[in-house]
Amino acid sequence: MRLKKGFGIQIIVIGGLVLAFALSEAAAYYRSHKEADTEVFLKTYPHLVGTRLDGCEVCHIRSSALPPGQQSGPPVPVSSCDTCHMMTDYGRKPASTLTPYGADYLKHGRNAAALAAIEKLDSSGSGATNSVKLAAAINPGDPKSVPGQKETTHVIISHDELITKGVPITEQTLFVNVAKSRDGDSYSDIRGFSLIEVLKAAGMSEEATSVDIISLDGYAATFSIDQLRRMFPQAAPVFGLGKDTLGDCGWVRYESKKLKEGVALPDAGILLAFEENGESYPPSSIDSDQRLAGRGPFRVTAPQMYSPGVPDASVNATQECVEKIPERYRYNRDYEKNADYCVKAVVAIRVNPLPHGEIDINWQQYAKMAIDQKSVVIFGALRK
Repeated sequence: MRLKKGFGIQIIVIGGLVLAFALSEAAAYYRSHKEADTEVFLKTYPHLVGTRLDGCEVCHIRSSALPPGQQSGPPVPVSSCDTCHMMTDYGRKPASTLTPYGADYLKHGRNAAALAAIEKLDSSGSGATNSVKLAAAINPGDPKSVPGQKETTHVIISHDELITKGVPITEQTLFVNVAKSRDGDSYSDIRGFSLIEVLKAAGMSEEATSVDIISLDGYAATFSIDQLRRMFPQAAPVFGLGKDTLGDCGWVRYESKKLKEGVALPDAGILLAFEENGESYPPSSIDSDQRLAGRGPFRVTAPQMYSPGVPDASVNATQECVEKIPERYRYNRDYEKNADYCVKAVVAIRVNPLPHGEIDINWQQYAKMAIDQKSVVIFGALRK
């Protein structure tokens, strides 16, 4: 998510409609990574900064698939982030990741002129033109989204409210395998709430099939409800791969106080975590480089779910370091990178599927409050 300095009123014209909007402070994950197409889109339609269209789903689909980490079972709608990652990280390539609107934008030149050229089209075939949908801040690439729909139900629940509701605190030791992060692989002691119990406390509907965990910067990861209900086996810790042994080439952090050589870590589940190695996650923010800083106050943590295994070095490890590392612990794309599932700075949870005829809330408007008040906004398939 990208933060703007201050607020202002923006007057724009879309399809002949004159609109006035207060500009939001918030904008989404992929724009903070300087994604050029998003910059073009939001410069053309600045009233959409900090709305439900300030995200990947304008041009990229939510595919129906098994979420990362799940190897069998019925497919569920996975986030647009996971849909794209499946093309590069998980080897399960969808036929296309573009929405009809994204495809039209690409076809017409993939620039500001292309956006103007497709305003009068009905890309999704919903009966409303792209310009009408954009004026209403609803997705021009989604045939199910049309003007006049109401926002879906949401609840806001805090750390203290979860305690009051009797949601138990869970403690577990967790191994996290990363691909690139400077943090390195880690063994840590985690405290938090079982995510499935959090959702029950929020009134999750029996119709729910999956959830999207949404970070302050807009990144989203999907879990099926089946994954949330399960506990997963973990492997035994592997020692001797830290900086105390390998110097600057060491990458594993042994921060848990419960590690025993040759003894498998206890089974672990998916948590809405608030503490790691005895310290609360500090509040997150967006730094001066427009990147996410910090992990908290909430982070979703998840174990390896299909292939519990050993640490492997970063994909960016130098050749000098690679030569010091036994082959088994060198970077291996096939090792499960559960860091992809461990979402930092969680501010919102979307429970899928949305009830018929409803659309997403603008979760961005609650993001700062969620960070400041140690809470999370949960929306979608909830009991009325």
